[in-house]
Amino acid sequence: MKIKGLKLAKKAFAVRPRRYSIKWLLPNFLTICALIFGMQAIYQAFFQNWNMVITMLIIAALFDLLDGRVARLLKSTSDFGMHLDSLSDFVVFGTVPAVTIYLWMDKPENSIFWICIVLFVICASLRLARYNSELSDRPSYAKNYFTGIPTPAAAFLVLLPIAAIPLFELIFLKSELYIGIWLILISIGMVSNLPTFSGKVMQIPRALVIPFLVLLGLLSISIISNPIKGFTILVLIYLVSLPVSPFFYYRLRKKAEELQAKKN
Repeated sequence: MKIKGLKLAKKAFAVRPRRYSIKWLLPNFLTICALIFGMQAIYQAFFQNWNMVITMLIIAALFDLLDGRVARLLKSTSDFGMHLDSLSDFVVFGTVPAVTIYLWMDKPENSIFWICIVLFVICASLRLARYNSELSDRPSYAKNYFTGIPTPAAAFLVLLPIAAIPLFELIFLKSELYIGIWLILISIGMVSNLPTFSGKVMQIPRALVIPFLVLLGLLSISIISNPIKGFTILVLIYLVSLPVSPFFYYRLRKKAEELQAKKN
């Protein structure tokens, strides 16, 4: 058995490539860029540059969005890239927002509030682990949905009070009670079975293509002219979609079950 194991190990070592192409390196480089901007966000948080924190995390999210798509486009997906992406997401979207909101609240010594911060980090790690384990188990009707709130979206929801409270002059909401409850709700949403829109295979009806492009143009202008205001609008739109997405998901599941019943 030992000899057989040694032969298998030598064979695995022999087929390991000695050189890697640029198309294999590029997606991983994009993931590292997301990690760099995430660390830059926490650096800005130490100096209370809250708008820069949000901007850095938006850029990190764009790199995180690109790395997987570039890997699939170049046919260079790998286990290494998947694990690197998960570790980067945990730091950028699981840890950085939690530390940022703690600093924004002037580092309260309230132990219950700190538990809320730690809860978010724990749920972010659990959410990423579940996502990786479900990658190959999703039925076809569920391809456009996540189970629970994805970690990047949860990160932006955590940062929403930093942008929205000054924008709408809701200073009374900046309290350990309200922000703690907000963190708990987001944490539960990440590990829940709530179906949420992913937008990966979203299709626009032909009649709505032009209005949709106009809407995207208006959102782009608002984000460019005032990134924080644009960020707030996008996150609020996503927040509104959370109670709506289960309706469409369960309707698709019902249709899929009816078709399966007819086949049987």
